[in-house]
Amino acid sequence: MWLISPAKVNLFLQVLSKRPDNYHEIYTLFQKITLFDEIELKVKQREFTLKFESEEEIPLERNLIYKAWRLFKERFSLKEEIKIWVRKRIPVGAGLGGGSSNAGTLLRALSKFYEVEEKEVFALALKLGADVPFFLSDLPCALATGIGEVLTPFPNFDAYYVLIYPNFKVETAWAYQNLNLTKSKNPVYYETSLPPWETPQGLINDFRDLIYKKFYPLYDNIERLLFEEGAKAVSLSGTGSTIYGVFENPPFEGLLRLKNSLKNVKIYLAKNLEC
Repeated sequence: MWLISPAKVNLFLQVLSKRPDNYHEIYTLFQKITLFDEIELKVKQREFTLKFESEEEIPLERNLIYKAWRLFKERFSLKEEIKIWVRKRIPVGAGLGGGSSNAGTLLRALSKFYEVEEKEVFALALKLGADVPFFLSDLPCALATGIGEVLTPFPNFDAYYVLIYPNFKVETAWAYQNLNLTKSKNPVYYETSLPPWETPQGLINDFRDLIYKKFYPLYDNIERLLFEEGAKAVSLSGTGSTIYGVFENPPFEGLLRLKNSLKNVKIYLAKNLEC
């Protein structure tokens, strides 16, 4: 079977408190977008195979899609194996959820094939990562609280996204360690009546100042160029490293100018995933 595994952006991300288990309580909005990895899956095989078509070397045993299969197989006492081929288009370690999406997409497909209720694999998804349950769900856009696992449907507002990946990763653990969250706080709430980029507070990302300062002036310059091309708002996805601009209409000419202005980056155009 063929599966598509979508990327996501965080339209806002607020870190509220650190928990005793070292996870963090967050208030964020996940939005699936039309940037996909492709997965070919063959079930009921004698031997396990996992192959990637990717620009980067991906260690198999540390990969989330590998861990997802092992957890599923053990939980439901399966004897057979599977073969997986993944064509990576979502850059690795870019804050776009590529690995989590691969894992959630696989778990969703397996739950349907083996006729297992999705709620039974929710716990497996959460073991793999806080945002994997979002990709297990069929929600295109969701408000996420807790550590990211408590999902509430949110309006799926039309928009186009110019994504700029600067060809380096920002480690999530490093970002949280350096956020210096000293006390708990309440979130700045978003209403469902407006796209978040049209609210007075804009697209809040608590990691913005940290990332912008560490990589000054890279992100400042990219943000300026995105606004010059007509972006309604600019933000980071998750803890970075991808920065994106939100547009009401597809900025085809602006995209060409950005590609001419910015070197040693990858630029993608996507829109919100409708279903």
